[in-house]
Amino acid sequence: MTGFWAVLRRRLYGLLWPRGLGGRTILVLSAAVVIVHLGTVWLYHEGAVEQADKVLTDQVAAALAVAAQAMIETVPAERDARAHALSHLNLVLHWGEHATTEKSTSDLPVFRRRLRELSPGVRGVSAQFGLAGGSHTGAMLNGSVTLADGTFLNFTSVAAGGGLPEPVHSALLSTTLMALGVVAVASVLLRSLIRPLRHLAAAADAIGLGPKVAVAETGPEEVRHVAQAFNGMQARISRLIDDRTLALAAVSHDLRTPITRLRLRAGFLRDPEMQAAIDADLQEMEAMIEATLAYLRGDNETEPKRVVDLAALLSTLTDNLCDAGKQAIYAGPQHMPVCIHPSAIRRAFANLVGNAVTYGGSAHVTATPMAAGIFVRIEDTGPGIAPDDLDRVFEPFQRLENSRNRGTGGVGLGLAIARQAIEKDGGSIRLTNRMQGGLCAEVFLPTDATCGRSLPVPANAATGPG
Repeated sequence: MTGFWAVLRRRLYGLLWPRGLGGRTILVLSAAVVIVHLGTVWLYHEGAVEQADKVLTDQVAAALAVAAQAMIETVPAERDARAHALSHLNLVLHWGEHATTEKSTSDLPVFRRRLRELSPGVRGVSAQFGLAGGSHTGAMLNGSVTLADGTFLNFTSVAAGGGLPEPVHSALLSTTLMALGVVAVASVLLRSLIRPLRHLAAAADAIGLGPKVAVAETGPEEVRHVAQAFNGMQARISRLIDDRTLALAAVSHDLRTPITRLRLRAGFLRDPEMQAAIDADLQEMEAMIEATLAYLRGDNETEPKRVVDLAALLSTLTDNLCDAGKQAIYAGPQHMPVCIHPSAIRRAFANLVGNAVTYGGSAHVTATPMAAGIFVRIEDTGPGIAPDDLDRVFEPFQRLENSRNRGTGGVGLGLAIARQAIEKDGGSIRLTNRMQGGLCAEVFLPTDATCGRSLPVPANAATGPG
C-alpha cells in the first residue's frame, strides 16, 4: 500500500505541478491573484453586510419611532387604520393587542437601542431578521413594538437592495477573468524569458555533433550571464580540441617515423624467425597507433555530412570480406540513402562487421528502412558476451580475455570508435546476445534532411525496429 500511495502522490504532483518553468510561474501568479482577489471579495462582502444592516436598522427604527408616536397619539379604535395609513412599500404596519413575534425570538440589541433612542415611549421590541422570501435581493425584518399602554405595533420591513451585496457568482466571474488576464500576460512575458533558455539547451545538445553553436547573449541579466558562460566554455573546449588536434598530428608523424625505420632495419636481419617476430610486433604497434589516433580524432573530423547509399556501403564491406575468404553476407534493400559522415560511418560498420567475422566466425548483416531512419543488425555465431560486459565493451581499451586478446590483433577501441561515430550522427548502438547463440549489434541511424535535400523513404519502410 505504501508503494501505491507513493505512485499516486507522484502522479498527482505531476498533474498539479507543471514541469516547465513557464507553467510553474503562470500557476503561481494565477494562484496569488485568485487568493488575493477572493480575500478582497470576502472583506468587501463582510463590510457590505455590516453597512447594509446598519442602514436597514436606522431606516426601520426611524419609521417605527414615528409610527409608535402616532399610535400613542391616536385613540385605540383608529390605531390600526392609522398604522395601515403609515405603511408603505418597505414597511407594513399593524396595530393589535397581541404581538406577532415573541420577545425571545431574536436578539437585536442595536436595533432596540436605536428604536428607544428615537421613541422613548417604546417599552420593548422583539424582532426576527432574515431574507425576504428566500431571495438574495433584500432583507426582511419581522417584529413587534410594545407601546406604553401595553398594546403592540407589529411590523414587516422589506428593504430592497439592502442587507446583502451582489451575488457570489459575480465575484467568481471577475476572479476568473482576472486569472485569465494574468495567464495571458504572463505567457507573453515568459516566452521572452524562456526562449534564451531553450536556445541554450539546443546549443548544449549540439556540442560534439557539429560546428560550434553560439548562443545569443540577450534577455535578462541572469540569462545573459549564463549565455556568456556557455559561450566561454565552448571557446575553451574549442581551444582544447585544437591543441589536441595539433598534438595528434605531431604524435602521428613522430610515431610512424621510428616504426618505419625499425621495419627497414628488421629487413636486414639474417634470422627469418626473428625478422617475422619483429614485423609482427611492429604491425601490432602500428595497428594500436592507428586505432588510438582514430579514436582520439573523433569529434575533430572535419568531413561534411552528405547523402550516402548505406546499402552500397554495407554490401561493399561484406563483399570485400568474402573476397578475403571470410563468411559475410548482406541482406536488405539495394538502395538506402541516408545523410551521414561517410568516412566515420564506414569505419564504424567496418569495425562491427570485422569484429563479427574475427570473433564470431561470420557476419550476417541485415538492414531495415523505417519511417524515422534505418535499422541495421550485424549478427555472428560466436560465443557471445557475458551480460555484464555488454556495456563495458564500448569503453576505450576494453578487451575481453576469452574472445578479444592480442593474438587476434584487438586493441579495444573498435567498438568505442563505432559508438562515437554513430552517436555523432544522432544514431544509437547496442549489443545483445542471440537466443540461438552469438552476438548481435543493433544500429539505428536517423533519416536526416539537413544535407540539402529530402531523403526518400522506401515504400516498404517499417514503423520501428521489428
